Amino acid sequence: MNGDYQFIVTLLKILIFLPFILLLIYTSLKMGGDKLQNIQNGRYMKILDRLPLSKDNAILAVKIGDKGYIVSSSNGKVEILFPLEEDELKKLESSKVDINVLQKLRKKEEKL
Repeated sequence: MNGDYQFIVTLLKILIFLPFILLLIYTSLKMGGDKLQNIQNGRYMKILDRLPLSKDNAILAVKIGDKGYIVSSSNGKVEILFPLEEDELKKLESSKVDINVLQKLRKKEEKL
């Protein structure tokens, strides 16, 4: 009899607190979503653009500090192909900002 009572109490606790925990997870993801996307903004190394060539191969535009590089990434191997000039790097960064602005506008339109 005592075991049945504990089982019922435990089941009630689960039924009460599980929706509360799920609600907390949902609100934290909704409110923190923009902040999670901006994590990379303060980093020393950034991937500015990625062009997939196949399942395992891609070409990346990477900024390390103030310098930019075109990098190939393949199965377990990364190579710097050539450095980017400053004006090319600025063009890549400005186009990336434009894309981010468009994505934010689309999200706001979807909310309305």
